[in-house]
Amino acid sequence: MLAHFIDSKSFQCGYFQDRQSLFEEYLLEDISEMEFEYLLSHGMRHFGDYYFRPRCKVCFDCIPIRVRTQEFQMNRSQKRALKACRNIKMKVGLPRYSEDKFALYLKHKKRFKPLQDDVEDEQNFRLSFYVQTSFGIEFEYYIGNELVGVALGDITSKSFSAIYTFYDSPDPKMSLGTYSILNQIDYATKRGINFFYLGYFIAENQSLRYKSNFRPNEVYIENEWRPFYNAKGECLVSADKLNWKNSDFLVKATHPQSFSQPTIHPL
Repeated sequence: MLAHFIDSKSFQCGYFQDRQSLFEEYLLEDISEMEFEYLLSHGMRHFGDYYFRPRCKVCFDCIPIRVRTQEFQMNRSQKRALKACRNIKMKVGLPRYSEDKFALYLKHKKRFKPLQDDVEDEQNFRLSFYVQTSFGIEFEYYIGNELVGVALGDITSKSFSAIYTFYDSPDPKMSLGTYSILNQIDYATKRGINFFYLGYFIAENQSLRYKSNFRPNEVYIENEWRPFYNAKGECLVSADKLNWKNSDFLVKATHPQSFSQPTIHPL
C-alpha cells in the first residue's frame, strides 16, 4: 500500500451547523484485500483513493455501523419497500461511468442540503465513484429503459461496504433508498459475506439515523464492534455509551517522506 498523508484542517460540519468537523484522511493506492478489510473494520470510509474517518475534537456522534447479514431480518416497512419496487429491474456489475448517471446524481442532490465536501462537478464525480475501484461494485435500477437509481459499493470475500446511493424515484412511496440497501444486503448474504458496512450512524441526525433499522447490527465504540440493535428492535447500547472518539492514526509512515510505504497501525 502506498499512502500520501494529508495535513487535515477543521471545516464546517455537514450535519450540525454549530460544530466543526475534522478528519483523519489519506490518499491510498495499491491496497490489498487484507488491508482494505482492516481499514473497513476500524471505521474507515473512502471515495476513490481518498480515505477518511472522523477525528473531531469535541463531538463524537459519528459512529461506524454494520449489519450482520446472515442474521438479517426485514421489518414491515422494508417488506413494503420491496413490494412497492417490484417492477424495478436491477443490473449488477463493475462501476461504469455515464453521463446519465452524473445527471441523475445532480438531480438526487437537489433534494438534500449539500454538504461542504460534496462532489460538485463531473471530474470529482468520476474520481469519487469511478476511479480507483479495486473492490468496486455497482447496482443500477431501471423502470422500463429509464435509469432511476444507482448504488455504489465495495465487495471483498468477507465484507460488503455501501459507498453511495443516488436516485430519482417517480413515486415517493417506492422508498428506493431502502430498496437498494435491501438488495445489497441480499447480494452479500447469498455470497456468504457476514458484514455489510453502512458508513456512519448519528442518533441526532434523521438522514443517518435510519441505518439502525437494518438489524441486527453493530456499532464501533471504544475501538471494538458491539451489538447495537437485535433483530427484534431492542437497543443494546445505552445512550451515554453511543459515541466514538478516534484518538489514533490508523496508518503510519515507516519513514518521513510525504508519499511513503506505510504500515497499518494496530489499535
